[in-house]
Amino acid sequence: MPLYLRKHDVFDARAKWFCTRSACLGAGRMARKVRISQCMIVKNEEANIRQALSWGKGIVWEQIVVDTGSTDKTVEIAKEMGAKVFHFEWCDDFSAAKNYAIEQASGEWIAFLDADEYFSGEDARKLPGILKKIELLSGKGSAVHIIRMPWLHLDDEGKVFSVGQQDRIFRNMKNFRFQGRIHEALRMTDGKPFYYALAENLSIMHMGYRQSVCGDKGLRNIPLLEKEVEENPENYNAWSYLGEAHAGCNHTEEALSCMERVMGHVMECGIGNIMEDRVNSAFSDWFSEVSYLPDDEIKKYEERARRYYDGFSRTGIVFPDVEFFMGRILLRVEKQAEGIQFFELALNKLEQYKDSSSLTMAGKLDFVYNVLQAWYEGQGDAQKSVYYGTLSLRFNRYQEDTLSTLLQLFKNDANTAAEQVVGFLKGMYQFENLKDKLFVLKVAMKIGYEELEEEIRRSMSEEELAWLMSE
Repeated sequence: MPLYLRKHDVFDARAKWFCTRSACLGAGRMARKVRISQCMIVKNEEANIRQALSWGKGIVWEQIVVDTGSTDKTVEIAKEMGAKVFHFEWCDDFSAAKNYAIEQASGEWIAFLDADEYFSGEDARKLPGILKKIELLSGKGSAVHIIRMPWLHLDDEGKVFSVGQQDRIFRNMKNFRFQGRIHEALRMTDGKPFYYALAENLSIMHMGYRQSVCGDKGLRNIPLLEKEVEENPENYNAWSYLGEAHAGCNHTEEALSCMERVMGHVMECGIGNIMEDRVNSAFSDWFSEVSYLPDDEIKKYEERARRYYDGFSRTGIVFPDVEFFMGRILLRVEKQAEGIQFFELALNKLEQYKDSSSLTMAGKLDFVYNVLQAWYEGQGDAQKSVYYGTLSLRFNRYQEDTLSTLLQLFKNDANTAAEQVVGFLKGMYQFENLKDKLFVLKVAMKIGYEELEEEIRRSMSEEELAWLMSE
């Protein structure tokens, strides 16, 4: 379901009409174009500002950049690209800066992405149509205030390593503003409820958690969060954010301490007014930090990890990253059978997961599948090894070791003919694509799978064979 309406995370039945009916409406049949104001607050973003503004060209009504004290070429580039540039004196309050930007906007909708976030060109072109459909639904009496969408975190190589959801597009209304000095959130200033629609076919690309930049963010956020918890020691949301910031700066001891403060409170007093996202982060980040400790340290945390996992389980929250990292810890302390059980439990919970917290596991599925493939191969369970190897290759088909293990299992099975293997592989590889064909051929040759090698060669054209002989 690409788009559905929610209020306080509860499905609204009126969205069923919207999802089916609005899909049949072409943009050409709709009224005037929705005016979108693209807003952002920036400081020293010359490396990102051009890309941050580029996606909106030809899509948005106006581009508003609020600078909070840049000393590089950020302002110059923004003006060069036609953005309206405003200046705001930084006061250690992200909401104040963002709300100032909103006050400069004249569009009906606001797209408030950070400078290290952007839409792909294809997704950006979808945005006006999505908003027109939202306007159509609102005309039927179902007002939507926010568009929630997938949030894809990219590593230094541009690959997705974690997936979450974020609210970045919302109506421009006087009573709709950001609240919170840091890790700000949209709220109705009059306390009224608001509705959001989930656009699953529109993804924000986020570069801010890359290894090369996340440390700078953490160093910026840590003093603000320390001030927050000093003023209000019972603000466990802030403690969770502080632990997250320390983890991003590789301050392992400080990160674990902050997270344990949150986890201990949850286990003793319950969740209370702590945001579920912050509970998820405190527990999963603690398990993550521990799972990467050196060999001589990680064993000291095994019993504590078991105790915290039991505490998390009692909350009833489904957040598969906790099982994933618990599995990693157990594998690291050579409790392989238990680690495998936790990996499979994590996969099971991933199917049930419907929340918006960012999932690290979602970007590491090939790793999970490969561990399971190797485990079941070692246990002599060829069926499960093939199953997990296939899932891994569907996630990333150019994994030589994974394909090698899979083909070795087929090679050892006297009842599986090479022709059947080719038919099976066509579910993952495009054999009309020479790159795919040569990749499979290379692996078949590497493991001495002559029957499959011959089968692939028979499918090759004279030109392909001549090219292969020349190599």
